[in-house]
Amino acid sequence: MEQTADITVSDVRIPFRDIDMHGHMHNAAYYAHAEAAVASLWRHRPEGGSDPVYFVRKSGCTFHRGLKLDDLARFKVAVTRIGATSLTFTVAISAEGLPVADLEIVWVAVDPASRQPVNVPQAVRDWLKSFLA
Repeated sequence: MEQTADITVSDVRIPFRDIDMHGHMHNAAYYAHAEAAVASLWRHRPEGGSDPVYFVRKSGCTFHRGLKLDDLARFKVAVTRIGATSLTFTVAISAEGLPVADLEIVWVAVDPASRQPVNVPQAVRDWLKSFLA
């Protein structure tokens, strides 16, 4: 993973396990790789003693063209919104410099015990500001 001031980039060579019988990557695999790219960014966050947990509230994908076995795909992660209790990430997928898909993933922060929404910690909010697109 490469990290810049506003995005993180992960390159993935598409494995056989992600390919359907028509030779294209399964739709669900786009989400799996995009979530892995967001997780690569997320593991660098500042942690506190009483941090919330985060659940996916909403996700969506716009497909531009399909990936195939051994394609080298680039996943660029940015933050497009920092709400009181939610975070919105975008993942732009490209291959050979051409757009492949654009995903939006919205997380909500919740209390681990009650599972009720809580505010995103200020340290996390401050850290994520450098990734705002």
